[in-house]
Amino acid sequence: MYHRLLLVTVTILLLIPGCKTAKLPAGKTLPTASISEEGFLDCFTPGTSLNGQTVWCEASAVVFDGKNVLIANDKDMPDGLSPVFMKTPATLGDSTQPPLYLTQPIFSAARKYEDFAQTPDQRFVFLTTAFDRVKPGSHDWDGYNTILYWRTGDEQHPHVLAPDDTSRTSMGYRQQLARVLATNEFPGEMPYFKVEGLAATDRQLLFGIREEGKDYKDFMYRAQLVSVSYRIDKTGDGERIRLENDWKVINDFVIAKADSTLPQMGLSSLEYDPARQLVWMLTSQEIDNRLDTFIWAAPLSDVYAGKPFALIRDSQGKPLHTAGHKAEDITILPNNQLLLIADDDRVPTTIGTHTRQPNQAAYFILTLH
Repeated sequence: MYHRLLLVTVTILLLIPGCKTAKLPAGKTLPTASISEEGFLDCFTPGTSLNGQTVWCEASAVVFDGKNVLIANDKDMPDGLSPVFMKTPATLGDSTQPPLYLTQPIFSAARKYEDFAQTPDQRFVFLTTAFDRVKPGSHDWDGYNTILYWRTGDEQHPHVLAPDDTSRTSMGYRQQLARVLATNEFPGEMPYFKVEGLAATDRQLLFGIREEGKDYKDFMYRAQLVSVSYRIDKTGDGERIRLENDWKVINDFVIAKADSTLPQMGLSSLEYDPARQLVWMLTSQEIDNRLDTFIWAAPLSDVYAGKPFALIRDSQGKPLHTAGHKAEDITILPNNQLLLIADDDRVPTTIGTHTRQPNQAAYFILTLH
């Protein structure tokens, strides 16, 4: 069964208090990895539709918060459901165990989710949208520019990351992102960009930029990282997170320079691994239904120094990748494992003898060696 390995390993580990991954010793090379489990998870009931159209599960974000696996679909959902849901690790691939949907209106108001992140102390979880569209003279598309956050385990009470406590989107931070991405070709601010990665260190958020250019039809794929500091303010009704005004491009990674044999790709996820002090990155291909994903990593200090990421390889020294699937987020599990979730768009991809159904998303468990 798809979930057998996850059921055995993760369930046992959750019973061990304080189980953590090992820190990467100074000077040690990056780990190798293997795909130890893969399968399809059910996001909702087969046959689910919206406005007469079949709804596909295009899962683009995942996080293991220490207890549950939270997943976000980047498409709108019908009433009564939600693009954000969660399952226990042991039931991830079990189709008989339905997800728990987060049906607070705020989750449906934001649109096109792309990445989860969690602070190293595991106090807060973040969820960002793509920031890839606005409608001049209208607020109709403001929801595409939203970052949510909540205290870990209290996903029933999410907040919008904004300069104030009344905003319903994160539009107040959009211009800072556009300005820091300005180039000689696009001075002042970048007219179009797409966020697909988000990671949190103990002091900063790291945004991963996948696309930049004139508009959504005329852009270049990128793997660029932008940092901004955050602080936690005490308020009358709890805590609020604010961003500082120190936006900076810290890493402009060029995939072709790292390996010219790889296909054209862009960044599709970021994750900070505090135990190993590594930043994990996914880059994915999505051209003419050709889907693939490669896994990269770099020490956090190297990321801030602008140094390149390195490919994660298997035991034979070959780059590890999810051939035929477009993984869009990565999260850390116990026992030296990583979980990847795939957004295969509407392609009926396969795993073994199984073909993906519209209500399903592919997932992969990586074991680090």
